[in-house]
Amino acid sequence: MKTRVLSFGSLSHPLARSQTQAVLDKLQQTVPRLSCQLNLVSSPVKKKTRQGEPFLATSRGEVEFLERMLLADEAQLVVLEADDMVLPLPEGLDILCVPDRGNPFDAFLNRQGRLMDEMEAGGTVGVLSLRARSRLSALWPDLKFEILQGGVDLAMETHLRRSEIDGLVLPAAVTEHLGIQGIVSEIFSPEFVLPGPGQGLLVVIGRSGDQEAREILQALHSQASEAELKAEQAFCSRMISDQDLPVGALARVEQTQLVITGTTGSGINRLAARGPVDKAAAVGDELANQILSRIDTFADLLEADFPDGLPEENDPDKDGLLDELDIHADSDELAGDWTEPDETT
Repeated sequence: MKTRVLSFGSLSHPLARSQTQAVLDKLQQTVPRLSCQLNLVSSPVKKKTRQGEPFLATSRGEVEFLERMLLADEAQLVVLEADDMVLPLPEGLDILCVPDRGNPFDAFLNRQGRLMDEMEAGGTVGVLSLRARSRLSALWPDLKFEILQGGVDLAMETHLRRSEIDGLVLPAAVTEHLGIQGIVSEIFSPEFVLPGPGQGLLVVIGRSGDQEAREILQALHSQASEAELKAEQAFCSRMISDQDLPVGALARVEQTQLVITGTTGSGINRLAARGPVDKAAAVGDELANQILSRIDTFADLLEADFPDGLPEENDPDKDGLLDELDIHADSDELAGDWTEPDETT
């Protein structure tokens, strides 16, 4: 039997390398007589951050650099965090695989092992998004939540080496990829802190016509994770476009049904939708429409980001879909069926 070879390109920074290596290891364990190559490249992009930019583990410039490598056949496949993707993908590229979802929740890191409830009033906690700052400020108003710019490495240096902040909130999946779970004090359950869209999901991107790679990667592909990604991407696209706004979303598949919960701001405006798995994107999009139509002031602020206009209350094109969807205020039944870590808030 001929040994098959897949090559992966990856940026050389620790998080990107670790995420790519995790996919390679699972693939080689699953597929007999498969050889995987990892080609590390230095980022050609000097990271520049501006106040208000969203946190990205891989910056937009770096993602575009990796996409050009794929299109020029300088790399066969790349692994990205789902929330770092630039959509739509360039013509000629496609998502070839969505592996099983990792931990989608947020984790709190503290050098003394304190829980958030145990932090002293006035303490400073670093976060990576407006979503986290908005929600956590509502839950712990006596603490100061500061958005850190420059990515995970700088955030870790700020917290662990320079001790400029008293705690740090990161995606739990990031702490696992970096092997720093030992300094995680607690993991927030989605009933309290809804994660960002795509959190905990990786995607493998390659050329659309690379059928051999697509077939090999099917061994790792999760249809449930793909449906959750579609729902959360649709929700995100409708709600926030490419801006960093306080929006959280989490989808999950339950047999033939998909449930997605979404929220804005401090978490007061929280709704859930249920619909067929094969209409995952439509479920996510309609949930965003319902939230926007319910929050007049928020919708007004976002109007410039909706080239197709804000959703109309009476849209005849949605009548058929609405018959299949169940959209309502979120409940514990919809939000809390994920398997939780031992320590949750």
